[in-house]
Amino acid sequence: MFEAVLFDCDGVLVDSEILATRALHRSIQNLGMNYTEQQVAETFTGHSFPDCIKMVEQRLGKPIPDLDQFKDDNRQFSEQLMKTELKTMPGIETVLTALTHPYALVTNSRTFELQLKLSVTGLDQYFPEARRFDSEKLAVAKPDPAIYRRAAENIGADITRCLVVEDSVPGLTAATKAGATVWAYRPHANPEQLEAFGVERVFHDWSEFRVPQA
Repeated sequence: MFEAVLFDCDGVLVDSEILATRALHRSIQNLGMNYTEQQVAETFTGHSFPDCIKMVEQRLGKPIPDLDQFKDDNRQFSEQLMKTELKTMPGIETVLTALTHPYALVTNSRTFELQLKLSVTGLDQYFPEARRFDSEKLAVAKPDPAIYRRAAENIGADITRCLVVEDSVPGLTAATKAGATVWAYRPHANPEQLEAFGVERVFHDWSEFRVPQA
């Protein structure tokens, strides 16, 4: 039925979104923005870092002062958390080991972030370079559907015959607009959004994941 399975990374393969939220929360607090961690999660989860910067500046009403320092600080905060606290989503290794379909990951992470996440968690053994597609590598980010179309092309698959597993609204937007079949794992989207996206299945544990065979 499917030519390939395309996985989002953050919140799907690895439990990184809470760590990224904590790092961004600290960064924007340094700008004097009075956001809670929950507000940061609700506002920025699933967006690429360049898009997050644009969103922060929109809310500040001006460019971020000393943008390079902001980026460096956020990178340091994030890397420290990832190196010490990052874990895989429970059961994903079992899924990847048993999966008989070709598969790849498609993420809004920057290249260095993705490398860190995969090496820290040991998932790099499942995703060689040719099966990793990040927003820097493809020069496009979710919610733009081109990121999924380009990833599918790179592995020789028809995106309309791919299964995508996503969790965030930007990711669900990109995958559905690209024409893929989309399943949602522990989604951030509400039931009305999931219905509007046409998500075919929602699940909350990797033990529930079964890819239909041809």
